[in-house]
Amino acid sequence: MFDNHPPFQIDGNFGGTAGIAEMLMQSHEGFIHILPALPSAWPDGVFYGLRARGGFSVSAKWKQGRVTELRVEGRPGQKGRVRFNKREEEFEGSFCL
Repeated sequence: MFDNHPPFQIDGNFGGTAGIAEMLMQSHEGFIHILPALPSAWPDGVFYGLRARGGFSVSAKWKQGRVTELRVEGRPGQKGRVRFNKREEEFEGSFCL
């Protein structure tokens, strides 16, 4: 109740957006996981520029719950791993699907 009237507490508002970002992408345990907790109400969608651990920038598009386009951008030579559509890929620098 503190989120919508004084005394205003910003952490509740930021917590909502952080939760949505975690449904779309998670980056812990050594890999970037795309759509780990996609709600069934969002069968199709897109996101741009979410930041993953290590400074990676991640953008993705999905249709019927499956990733159809994916771009992960890191620094040149930076190694990473990405999981999506029940597969895992290792990459260096950037990854595109």
